[in-house]
Amino acid sequence: MRDTTYIHPFDLANDFGRFKGGYLFKEDNEENGFLLNSENGCSIILSSVLCEQVLTQNVDEDLAFKMIQRGMIENEACMKCQVTERVQPTFFIFDLTQACNFRCIYCFRHLEDKVHTISDDNLDAITNYIINYCLKYKITDFCVQPWGGEPLIAFDKIKRMDDMFKQAGLYPLISIETNASLITEELAEECAARNIRLGVSIDGFEAVQNMHRPLMSGKPSFDKMMRGVRILAKNEKLKNFGVVSVLTSKSFPYLEEIIEFLATEVKVPCFKLNLVKDNPVMKDAGLCLTSEQVEAAEKLLLAKLVELNRRGFPITELNVHEKLMNLLVRSKTNICTSRGCMGGTKMIAFDQDGLIYPCDVTDYKEESIGSVHDKQDLISLVTESKKSNRDFFNRKHIEECDTCPFWFYCKGGCTTAIKYKKGCVEGVDNQECIANKTLYPALIDLIISDPDAIYPLTRGRVQLKKSR
Repeated sequence: MRDTTYIHPFDLANDFGRFKGGYLFKEDNEENGFLLNSENGCSIILSSVLCEQVLTQNVDEDLAFKMIQRGMIENEACMKCQVTERVQPTFFIFDLTQACNFRCIYCFRHLEDKVHTISDDNLDAITNYIINYCLKYKITDFCVQPWGGEPLIAFDKIKRMDDMFKQAGLYPLISIETNASLITEELAEECAARNIRLGVSIDGFEAVQNMHRPLMSGKPSFDKMMRGVRILAKNEKLKNFGVVSVLTSKSFPYLEEIIEFLATEVKVPCFKLNLVKDNPVMKDAGLCLTSEQVEAAEKLLLAKLVELNRRGFPITELNVHEKLMNLLVRSKTNICTSRGCMGGTKMIAFDQDGLIYPCDVTDYKEESIGSVHDKQDLISLVTESKKSNRDFFNRKHIEECDTCPFWFYCKGGCTTAIKYKKGCVEGVDNQECIANKTLYPALIDLIISDPDAIYPLTRGRVQLKKSR
C-alpha cells in the first residue's frame, strides 16, 4: 500500500491558476508518484522530480500546462471552457418480462411462474416516448436494454420495438443480458442481422453455475447455457459477447477457478464480476460477502487478470477496465461508477405500466418521476425531480466520504443498492466502498510499478511506458 498524502489547494506562479487539491500516492525511494485529484477525479502520473514540484508548490510552466490539460488547475480560461453535466439520458432500460426459466438463488426480482410480459400497447407507448424524445433533441447515439426475467422469452417484443425504431429512422444499440438457454442458430442470426448485442450471465464452471443458477425445475442449467454460448461463439458478429458473473459467499472460494474458466474455456475478452448485494427478495442473506472477502476478491481478481494476460489469454474485467479509464483518461464512460450515480441524468428506466424511473428500481413505485402516458417532456421531468426534495436525486452529505481520494468516482455508491439494504437512499454502499478502497490503490500500484500490464486491462486503449 502506498503512502497517501493530501496536497492542499495552492496558487501557481505566473497566474497559471489554482491547483484544486488532491492526493499524492507514493513510496519513499520510488521513482514515480501518482497524483489523484479528489474533487473532479482527474489524475496524472509524475516522476519523483515532478512530485517534488507539487510538494513544494513550485510548479514549472511545463507541468502547469499538463495539469491544466488534466483539469487539475482552475483558471479563468478553464472556467470559460468548463462543461457542466447536462440532463440528457441516452441509456434506456425497460422491464420487458417477469417470466424466467431460471431460478437464480440471488435474484432480486419478483419472478412469476406465469408469463407476466409487457403488453403491446405499453411497449409501443414506451418506444414512441423514447422515439419522440430522441427526435426532439436530435439524439442518434443511444442504447436500449430490455430486461427481465429472461428477455429472450419475449423476443417477439424486442423485434417489435426494433422495427419501430427503424421505421422512425433511429438505430439504437439494443443490448440484452440473457441466460443463453434459449439461443438457437436462427435467433443468433436474427440478432446479428438486427445488430442486437447479447451478453450472457455465467457464474462459473459447471458446479458453480448449477449451484447459483438452476433451471426453474431445479435441474442443472450448465449444459443449456453452454449450448447457447457455443452458438454465439460460431457467429462472427456475436462471438465477442460479454459475460456477467455474480460472486456470492458460496462461490467465493472458487473465484480463481471461475476466472480461469471464463478465460481459457469460454474465452471471453471481457467479463463483469458483480458482488451479490442484499435485496428484499433474496431468501439467503448469507450469500453476501464479508468485508474481508470483498477485499480479498478484488485483490485476487486483479492478480489473476495480470497472470492470464501474461499467459496469452487476453481478458479484462469491466470494473477493472472502467476504474483504470477513470484514473488514466477520465473518459466518464460508466453511468454508475465514473462520477457517481447518473440515474435520471444519463439513464432512464420504464416499468411494464409505462412509469418512468431514474434507474432500474422498478420494484419501488415511489421512485417513479412520471409516466409515458402523460407525454411530459423527459428532460423537464428529470430536471424538476432534481430540483425537488426527491431523496434519489438529493442524497444528504456523507461525512465519511470527505477524506476519501476516490469519492468523485462513486459518491457513496449505488443508490439502488443502498435502498435495497437500508430501505432508504441515505448513507453509503459499504460493499462498493470497500471494493473501491481496495481496487483503486491496487491499480495505482500497478500503473506505477508495472505499466506494461495496463494495456490489455484497458482493452488496448491505453499504453504506458516506464518513466526514466
